[in-house]
Amino acid sequence: MLGPAADAIRAAIRDHGPIPFSEFMERALYGPGGYFEGTPVGARGDFVTSPHVHPIFGELLGRAVRGMHGSLGRPAPFRIAEVGAGDGTLARQLIDALADLAPTYVGVELGAGARASLGAIDGLGVRAELDAPADVVIANELLDNLPFRLVRDGREVRIAVEGDRFVEMLAEPDEDVIAAAGGPGERVIPDGAHAFVDRLASILARGYALLIDYGGIGTTGGPVHGYRDHRVVEDVLHAPGSTDITSGVDFGSLASYAERRGLTAFPSVTQQAALMSLGFEGWFRSELERQQDLLQARVGLEAVRTWSGRSRATILIDPAALGRLRWLVLATPGLPPPGWLSEAQ
Repeated sequence: MLGPAADAIRAAIRDHGPIPFSEFMERALYGPGGYFEGTPVGARGDFVTSPHVHPIFGELLGRAVRGMHGSLGRPAPFRIAEVGAGDGTLARQLIDALADLAPTYVGVELGAGARASLGAIDGLGVRAELDAPADVVIANELLDNLPFRLVRDGREVRIAVEGDRFVEMLAEPDEDVIAAAGGPGERVIPDGAHAFVDRLASILARGYALLIDYGGIGTTGGPVHGYRDHRVVEDVLHAPGSTDITSGVDFGSLASYAERRGLTAFPSVTQQAALMSLGFEGWFRSELERQQDLLQARVGLEAVRTWSGRSRATILIDPAALGRLRWLVLATPGLPPPGWLSEAQ
């Protein structure tokens, strides 16, 4: 239980008693010595996201963003903000895919290490917070890492210290979570995701937000867990600051909350459906034809590389892998659903 993040958590518990899981998560991920002070995403990090799997993800997502640009009347400048931009892999892909639109692209990251990495990317502005103006906001695998409270069998999970360990204890929930505390089992109260939607509602004068994450409709899609060295970590209380902490997103609940905040929430779709509507199948066929042409030309090594990339890209649409991610589009009132989204539905 050593390290700056653990010390900060221990000091908070010493100061005002056992803390909500959301406070533990906030300090473990985003406080001094927290997990996201660095850039843990990528092949050399603890986990990868869709743009790390294959650049076709960024190319197809670029088509989605281009569709939103058209629905907005092709604004110039075209202002894009990516929240939770990580190591900048997706930013690079989208800046290239949308080069003809000359977008004003901003990467938003809390961690100083991540902001330093983003600052080395040409054509990318860097901020610590999401601010206006923005025409399109993108958040790829952000929401599941925003702090949330936990309620179990009608009582709130709080974090205490026992010897040299952090442990869970159950307490009567505060008034602001009583309404969500009923029923058996474990429930996530997504304070951080709601705060993010509040921010979107306040900074989007006219525009879209595309939120991509793990989860479901009416369910969060699994228990709280973490990742380290590309492996699942079940005990997220051990060594805070050294591991990711996550739980899936209830997109039905989040969409309802966005509607209450004055935004339009279009029905969410799976990543598989979204990418297929954006042209994944056509790209896949063209890569297969390219592979066959290379074999006929006896350029074997390049044919193998093409096969390998095509095989890797199928992970993006595999319903047992990244294809099960969900895409939720929010918009300011009066904007239509993007054409590709209607086709995906």
